[in-house]
Amino acid sequence: MTDVILPQSPSTPASHDEAIPTIAPSQADTPTTDPTSVNSVDLNWVWREVRKRVFIKLTFSLGVADALAEAIPIVLDGDSFVVGFAPKNFPLAPALGGSAVKNTIEKILEQAAGRRIHFEVIEGTLLSDWEHIKLRRDKAQSAMIAMATSKVEAHHFEDVMSQIVGEVRQRVSQIHDRSQPVVRAALILDIAASLADAEDMLFSEADTREGKRVMSRIVDRISTFLDVPPITLAIEIERHRRETKKT
Repeated sequence: MTDVILPQSPSTPASHDEAIPTIAPSQADTPTTDPTSVNSVDLNWVWREVRKRVFIKLTFSLGVADALAEAIPIVLDGDSFVVGFAPKNFPLAPALGGSAVKNTIEKILEQAAGRRIHFEVIEGTLLSDWEHIKLRRDKAQSAMIAMATSKVEAHHFEDVMSQIVGEVRQRVSQIHDRSQPVVRAALILDIAASLADAEDMLFSEADTREGKRVMSRIVDRISTFLDVPPITLAIEIERHRRETKKT
């Protein structure tokens, strides 16, 4: 039996002080065709053990407990332990994003693996969902680099647009009571400010027509899940820009 349940860095010994128990998952508990079984590591078993130990370090929270129960382990990708939520359960995700909870989970995983493990939460429960997110990030990063070196092309704008829309959609989904007018109004103002800043940063040096076209599409898409007319969001973006210029 072993104290280590995640693949170790060969140069870093595992800590045994607070290691996940020495009882390794039985053969019956480790499916051979399960995508969450990576390098002979049963991620479902690992996640169950993490859930048992979170509240040894933290004060019990029903919200965190519910989120831990609904989160589904997807993959150990390098040094990233990825869990996901079905779309209907994704509003629970912020409970795992707080620094205290996230740090506690990462410390449990680190002591099991003997190396630093990054804990990541996504919307989706399949390996393909994670691969899609990584691809989107890679495209957005490439687009940023291309624009920084003045190699701007139309498809780069599309990649950046997808990244912005995806990030805002995730941000909106994490807001509780967002259907309430006061909460939604504050959210709209915050997002309008972020979009105005993004437009100035990303598109100010690009062709004006192309930049405006991309921003119009971003506003159209984001306004749908804010449940406001696109012109309302566009007005708030312009209002923020003008007020910023005055200061």
